[in-house]
Amino acid sequence: MPEDLRQLITRHQLRGIRAGALVILVTLHFALALPGLLSSLEEYRHAWVPVTAYGLLTVILGGSVLLGLDGRPWPRGWVPTALAGAFAASVAATTQVPASQYFVGASHWSFTLVGWFAVVLLGHRGPMAFGAFIGCHLAVNTAQLLTADVPSRPIAAGMAASALSACCFQMTIAAGAKLLLNSSTAIGEALQVQERVRTRIAVATQIQTDQRRRYAELNATVLPLLTGLANGSLDPRDDEVRRACALEAARLRRLFAESDCTFDPLVHEMRACIDVAERNGTTVQLAVRGDPLELPLPLRRALLDPVIAALAAARQTARVTVVRGENQVRVGVVVDALRDRLPEPAASGIRVRTVRAEDRLLVEAACRITARPARSDRPEPPWPPAWPSWSPGGRRSRT
Repeated sequence: MPEDLRQLITRHQLRGIRAGALVILVTLHFALALPGLLSSLEEYRHAWVPVTAYGLLTVILGGSVLLGLDGRPWPRGWVPTALAGAFAASVAATTQVPASQYFVGASHWSFTLVGWFAVVLLGHRGPMAFGAFIGCHLAVNTAQLLTADVPSRPIAAGMAASALSACCFQMTIAAGAKLLLNSSTAIGEALQVQERVRTRIAVATQIQTDQRRRYAELNATVLPLLTGLANGSLDPRDDEVRRACALEAARLRRLFAESDCTFDPLVHEMRACIDVAERNGTTVQLAVRGDPLELPLPLRRALLDPVIAALAAARQTARVTVVRGENQVRVGVVVDALRDRLPEPAASGIRVRTVRAEDRLLVEAACRITARPARSDRPEPPWPPAWPSWSPGGRRSRT
């Protein structure tokens, strides 16, 4: 996916939360704070101070609207700068408020308004960050009140009720915004898990379908062979019957190996077939050159089918070679047997070459590919390959 699903959902949720908070802030800024400012100009000792503070808050509001509607994180440094400006504007405007109007009068419009600035700028960080800012703001305003005049108990109770109701409501909004963002994160994680499960189910279904098809193909050859052995129509002492059994056993082992998780599937499946041949008494040498390549399963089957058939016909010794270059793959085998019939390649683009000499048979399956492996320091083999001289007494090895 071009973007993480969880981040995409969080961005959309954050965009909605900011849009809602900005609508409330803009409404309060122009419908509540502005009338309160204009109606209280005569009460201020220096009217230019709250007017300047209101202008600064208007600039911060405009910047927040321009930067916050796309749902992206705030630009670096904007949040502390905006909060510091809003805090300073509120403290400056509060210095001109009469002591009897703190927290309850229209002239103290800055107290509630700055809290909504904090909701817009800090709501995504949760109630802890928001509460710290609101607590500092409330403490400074309370200190300003006590410096100007100490109110009586009834008036102080009304001021406390008004201040706490405004702060608690804003705290609730900030906590709800954080919970909503957390739920969007959980939704994104759940969708990712669901997508992975669906992918696994699709892969498992495809593997099961492919395995059933392969078993159906094998049944066409394995079942008649087992039936003949069971009813006595086929003699297990017959060389042809034994070779047919060895061939089908190798195909079955390859089928089982196809579902294994391995770094080099082609060589892994070839080794599984070699193991069957060795159990039947054939000495097999395996040589591998080149880096592993990403080969489709049908292509690997088409490459191995002729080689497996020749390997099953070996009497005592065999040499298997797997050569991989930048644009070609070759799998070949030299066996001490002659076999007239080999399976046709199951995929287009596969070339099968057979060479018979005395009692030896060379079978090679090759194909051109477009995928390139990782570069290696080993030299690339020539085409056609220079097969090493074969000798029954040669050194037995696997590389």
